[in-house]
Amino acid sequence: MTDSMKPTVHSGEEHQSLRYFLSLLQPEEHLDITARREDYLLSALVEQLEQEKRFPVVELTDPDTGRRTICNTFASRDRLKRAIHHVVDVEEQADRFQELRFVENAPVQEVVVGGSEVNVLELPVYRHFEGDAGRYITSGIVIARDPETGRCNFSFHRMQLKDKNRIGISLHSRGDLWRYFNSAVSQGKDLDIAVVIGAHPAYYITGASKIPPTQDDYSWAAAYMDEHAQVTMGKTVNIPVPAFAEYVLEGKILADVSEDEGPFGEYTGYSTSRSTRNVFQVTAITHRRDPIYQDLVPGFAWEHLLLSQFTKEIILLNKLQKEIPGIKALNMPKNGCHFHAYLSMKPQAKGQARQAAMLLFGLDLYLKLIVVVDDDIDVFNEEEVFWAVATHVQAGQDVFVVPRVLCNRLDPSSVDGMSDKMCIDATSDPGEKPQRVALPAAVKARAAELLNRKENAT
Repeated sequence: MTDSMKPTVHSGEEHQSLRYFLSLLQPEEHLDITARREDYLLSALVEQLEQEKRFPVVELTDPDTGRRTICNTFASRDRLKRAIHHVVDVEEQADRFQELRFVENAPVQEVVVGGSEVNVLELPVYRHFEGDAGRYITSGIVIARDPETGRCNFSFHRMQLKDKNRIGISLHSRGDLWRYFNSAVSQGKDLDIAVVIGAHPAYYITGASKIPPTQDDYSWAAAYMDEHAQVTMGKTVNIPVPAFAEYVLEGKILADVSEDEGPFGEYTGYSTSRSTRNVFQVTAITHRRDPIYQDLVPGFAWEHLLLSQFTKEIILLNKLQKEIPGIKALNMPKNGCHFHAYLSMKPQAKGQARQAAMLLFGLDLYLKLIVVVDDDIDVFNEEEVFWAVATHVQAGQDVFVVPRVLCNRLDPSSVDGMSDKMCIDATSDPGEKPQRVALPAAVKARAAELLNRKENAT
């Protein structure tokens, strides 16, 4: 990634902002609420909306301060589809967008607070669940540079407010940031980071994507947006940040400090105290003059799960289709909290469904249950999936288990970071597919017309 480009002056609101994305929402997708900031309120609102099968972006305005907070941004597949361009070919397209576009007088630095004036406790951060250890920043995209290549990496880590300039952060995903941090520690150094809060969905989707270490994450965000990333340099760290973000917290993860952090309500629906116990010391806060605070409701909330699953489903499906003929669709259901997948296909030979499941297990370490069904089953309809299980499966011959495989450590049932993996092959034998009951399309249309006429008459 090249970060020595000629600066460009922005004029007006740019496409690469959260605000531009919000402006594109349909009226029914945007729920405005006026209420004072109150711990647990966002989580309770989202929980109630999910029970009602409604998934709007929620915007809460505090009548005392005028501050705006949004959440539930990523709770709709349709919204995410409209937010980005390239998905299947994002890795190839990213090579077109390696250069950054630098912006003078970037909106994200309209207000700069540094030194003794830094106070993260003044941010409108929420406590989300009763078991949480405190108020948590849940929507922060952590940007750090690879110490060997200088490439920028985006990732998500829970962050507990501790003091005016101290935030507890856990690197328990043991990903790139964990590697960068340990490299810095080995040299006796702290690790500089920038935390972005409130940005175009492409930046968030990038932070949740699995990106090859040979590519800069900014190039993926740019490919998702189909235009070069517009950035500005941090005020106290040598890290480019999105020019049209709402907030950026700059600082460093301390090499020689360890403090308790957690518990916190994770995506499994359980609170956990598992933590690497790191500390983020904030050296500056920059933001717009009228910033929108973006929250991401954690725990078992759909936006929390869908943010990382949305592009993963598409990319994994594409990889499977390149290797195995007959693959049709892939769904990672909400109730599986990253651990379950439903895959539909038309097997060409006996054992091919198992082959597909084994490949999928290898591509995603989170998965521990895969149900493979025929291509005429809608994997986004669990009633159909489990009807296939009920009518196609004999456990002794159609279920297999692979014991003690690497998994995600936040799985509360895992042991020493390992889990058993199970596949249910609910496909029919090739050439022996039973006939499903069916109705003529014309008669189904006639029935719908009659019922619609009856409803309109009443």
